[in-house]
Amino acid sequence: MHWRPLVTLGAIGALILTGVILRHLAPDRFAPSRAASARATVPTCPSPCWNGEACQLGRCVWQKPNDVGHLAAVPSVSGPFPLPKDASDTLLLDDERFAVALLSGAQIRSARTGEVLSLLSEAPQARRLHRVGDMVYATAPQRIYVFHAGTPRVLKTIEVGSLVGDLVPDPSGRRVLASLPAAHAVAIIATEYHAEIDRIQFGDDPVGPLAVDDSGARAITTTGQVPLAGLRDPAGGAVYAFDPSRLGWDQDRVRASQLGNPVSVLMTPDGDLSLVALRAESALVPLRWQPSGAIRQEGDRIPTCREPEHIDLVRSERRAILRCNEGRAIQVLDLTQLTALQTIELHGRAADLAVSPDNAQAAVAVNSEGAGSLALIDLRTYAVSTVPLGAEPTRVSFSPDGRAVIALSERSKVTWVIR
Repeated sequence: MHWRPLVTLGAIGALILTGVILRHLAPDRFAPSRAASARATVPTCPSPCWNGEACQLGRCVWQKPNDVGHLAAVPSVSGPFPLPKDASDTLLLDDERFAVALLSGAQIRSARTGEVLSLLSEAPQARRLHRVGDMVYATAPQRIYVFHAGTPRVLKTIEVGSLVGDLVPDPSGRRVLASLPAAHAVAIIATEYHAEIDRIQFGDDPVGPLAVDDSGARAITTTGQVPLAGLRDPAGGAVYAFDPSRLGWDQDRVRASQLGNPVSVLMTPDGDLSLVALRAESALVPLRWQPSGAIRQEGDRIPTCREPEHIDLVRSERRAILRCNEGRAIQVLDLTQLTALQTIELHGRAADLAVSPDNAQAAVAVNSEGAGSLALIDLRTYAVSTVPLGAEPTRVSFSPDGRAVIALSERSKVTWVIR
């Protein structure tokens, strides 16, 4: 009975020894593997890629998200849908519904017929609607209402005690930054439970426009504001650099004077560069972030078309798009070289601008002598197509999938849905 284990162990040992001998006698025994050679020859990118980019052949290439797009070459127009006189904003919830901000609450309507579907009376005096993931933040005097895009019911009310100037979601989806001009502060809101977790004060400056990087650790706010028609731009101006991920008492707010009414700001996803639009000076100021958290002007100012009012990011090919009011134009800039790539002249004033989720198209609300239209700009070829509208649009935004646009005329109190 004791010889069977010995035979079994001997057979196993002989099998292992045979494998070692055959491996040693194999050709190219000590040559590097093909996989290792292939990895060694793949070129790497000289700098880290942004979120949403992939390193391909030594170059960071933007990867379009799945299930997003832009408007067709010849879109169809639904509307105009008449709105109540107290309507101040609209937002597409999905292909079939859109929300309207009213004094009586947030109204849900059909995107096909304009018919009223429901009213969120728990959100009175709503002024602006902002998409934050699957949620909608409706700003109002003293508070922010939160409701799910698919559920017509207010889930939370956030008391902020002041009117919200600008509201920017953190790209990571964990925080929302809300500027409070009258309170001279920026409120940090956690999206996990929709509550204010901190408030960062900025002295006596009424901060407004905001921008934040993808990490949520670098943000910038400005004191500029677009004046009413016929009024002059404010003479002064300043920008503040801060860290939204840290408590207000645990950081320094870096203030940089920017004379010329800084009305809009853009930050690159990596947080390395910021561009500030000076409306009164018709220029962009590039600011480079330092390891210490300070900001420094990078080179000279970049001349733009007259009265730049809004600058937005185009992640594909690392570009920025700028809307000019008096200049009646759209400019596209290269964020790598900080140079203008294209200037697109329009037949009227550009009132608002939105970029599609796939970064292939820009929609511009154009006003011209009582008439209005929607200009669709192909961001690859810079070709422009025009969709005539019966009134002057003042606000425009894309649906979450980018295949529809809603345009609002605050003067005529009508809205259109373009697909």
